[in-house]
Amino acid sequence: MTLTHEYKQVRVAILIENHFEDSEFQIPYTALKQANAEVVVLGSRMNDTYKGKRGKVSIKPDATATEVRSEDFDVIIIPGGAAPDAIRANPNAVRLVMNGMAQNKLIAAICHGPQVLIEADQLRGKRATGFQAIRKDMQNAGAIYIDEPVIVQENLITARRPGDLPMFTTIILTQLGLSLEGTTLPESTESNYEWWKLGEAWGGSKRSDIINALNTAIMGEHYTIRAFEEYTQRASDPQLKTLFNEVCTTKQNHIQRLESRLGDFNEKVSWQAIGSEVYASLQSLIQSSHETEILRRALGDLQTGVVDTYHLCNQLTDPQTAAILADIEDNLARLERCLSDLYRARLDDQVQPPMPTTIAVVS
Repeated sequence: MTLTHEYKQVRVAILIENHFEDSEFQIPYTALKQANAEVVVLGSRMNDTYKGKRGKVSIKPDATATEVRSEDFDVIIIPGGAAPDAIRANPNAVRLVMNGMAQNKLIAAICHGPQVLIEADQLRGKRATGFQAIRKDMQNAGAIYIDEPVIVQENLITARRPGDLPMFTTIILTQLGLSLEGTTLPESTESNYEWWKLGEAWGGSKRSDIINALNTAIMGEHYTIRAFEEYTQRASDPQLKTLFNEVCTTKQNHIQRLESRLGDFNEKVSWQAIGSEVYASLQSLIQSSHETEILRRALGDLQTGVVDTYHLCNQLTDPQTAAILADIEDNLARLERCLSDLYRARLDDQVQPPMPTTIAVVS
C-alpha cells in the first residue's frame, strides 16, 4: 500500500511516554520532519516533559491522545523502550491505535511498540515482528512472529530493534509517498546499502560510534580467547576441553566478522583493542586447577559477553553491525547454556540439596 498526498500535508502522530528508546523516537521524527511532514507528539499529560531511557532526548508533547482523532493522521508511530508498557495503560492511546487500524491508517511500531498493538488486539492473524523479549507475548496475542528487520502487512509496519530503524523509517517514508531532497531512498531489501548513513543523518549512531562498538567487541573476544586458552590448559576433563576449544573457535570467527565489518569503513582494529593492556587482568586468573572453579570463571566470562554484546547491539542504528552483534550474542548464549549444563552437573555430583527450613510456630 503506497499512499500519495498531493493536496495536503502528511500528518504523523508519535506516541510517547517516559523512558522511550531515544533513537526510536528521534530517527523517525527527524526523517519525517526533513520530508516536510507535520509531526505531532502525543503524550498522556500536556505539561509533562518526556525523557528517553538513555537521556539523549527529552520533549514536551504537542497534544494528548485524548484530544485527537485517528482521522487527523496518516500514520501513527509507536517507538519502543519502556514507554509502550505505559502507553498500553492509556485507554485513549489504545483507542487511537484501534481506530487507526480500522480506518486503514498506517500503524508503525518498533521494538516494544507492539505491546500497544497487543493491548488493542490488533495482531491476531497478522505477520509481525518486534523485540525478541516480547516474541512470546506477540504470539500469544495471535501474531505470526517473524524474526526479520521489518515486516509489512497491509497497513501495519513492525520492526525489532534500533538497528532496524533506517529500514523501518525508509519504509514509512515510502509508504507515505514522501521524499527527501538530495536523497534517493533505497529499497528496504538492499542489504549492501550503507544504511548507517541514513541513521546518522537522522540522529542515530555516528560512524565513530559504530567503529568504537566494533573495537569494543573485538577487544572482548580477544580477551576471552586468551582466557579460554588458559582454562583449556588447566582442565583435565576431555569434554570440558572440547567445549573450551569450541568457545575459542567460535570467538575467532566472531573476530573475523567484526574485523571485516571494520574493513567496510576502511578501518583497522585499534591498538586499544589488541594491545597488551587488554590481557593484563589475565594475570589474576584463578591459580586453582579445580575444574568446578574453572567452570565458574568460564561461565562468568560468557555471561559477561552475552550482556555486553546485547547492550552494544541495541545501542546502534546500523543494521549490518547490529546483525553481527546479534549473531554473536546468540552464539555466546548457546555456549553459556552448554557450559551451565556441565557446571550444574558437577554441582549435583558434589553438593547435597539444602534441607528445607523449619519454621517454629508459636501458639
